[in-house]
Amino acid sequence: MIRWAEQADVEAVVSLWTRCFPGDEAFREWFFANIYRSDVTLVDEEDGKLCAMVQMLPYQLRDARGVRPVTYIYGACTAPEYRRQHRMDRLLQASFDWDQKHGRAASILIPQEEWLYGFYDQFGYRPAFYVSNQIVTNTNEPVAGHLRRLNASDIPALDWLYTQTQGMRLLRTEQDWKQQLALFDALGAGVYGLEQQDALTTYAFVWHDDAGKLWAQEICGTEQNALAQAVLQQLHCQTMRLTLEGNEQKLGCIRYHEDTPVQDGYFNLLFN
Repeated sequence: MIRWAEQADVEAVVSLWTRCFPGDEAFREWFFANIYRSDVTLVDEEDGKLCAMVQMLPYQLRDARGVRPVTYIYGACTAPEYRRQHRMDRLLQASFDWDQKHGRAASILIPQEEWLYGFYDQFGYRPAFYVSNQIVTNTNEPVAGHLRRLNASDIPALDWLYTQTQGMRLLRTEQDWKQQLALFDALGAGVYGLEQQDALTTYAFVWHDDAGKLWAQEICGTEQNALAQAVLQQLHCQTMRLTLEGNEQKLGCIRYHEDTPVQDGYFNLLFN
């Protein structure tokens, strides 16, 4: 039976999540304490057991047809003993039906592994969101500008920098920004901004990757190299990976529920 999760399902939801996405206990605890909502979690249940689930997080997408509501599919997973029974197929179709009834233009997601692009292709998802990556090395040279940690008061400036680039991208509400700031402050290396002439020119959400190396998971603005150098010096590190808007690596897919042409776009920082 496919239904919306209830508050009483939280323990079973956390258990299924833990089985399907082992490791990173700190993030799991943070997510379920700060983000998880039963009313947007679609589950497949059989004989009182949770077999599969998807979370249908609401966002706004800016594309060639304006700004429209979409669903971000997150945490899609099936218990190992219930796989190859088309349970995820039915959950996704149920999510598409709900989207169309409630005026959502599309469904988007970030495949966890490369082979999953082929899996999601059968449901109409097409690659549409891309990034580029760079490795920078600490030069120990002076940087023009002032580096500081960012907070909720900086959200208007963050959003202005993020939305300057034209083209398709997922928009963020003030609450979205607050959640990402809280996540990187709690579990990451922090959120940094470079100010020049009293204006924020560039920001970076900085994490430690699985190998413990420094990673600006999103960097945006006009002085990316200067900010990267300032962060490296501040944190006494030699190298850092930068992920930015680009076209080198596909990151996410979109399934429009009508005939909107798929165009290349950008999104990031959706708890991915």
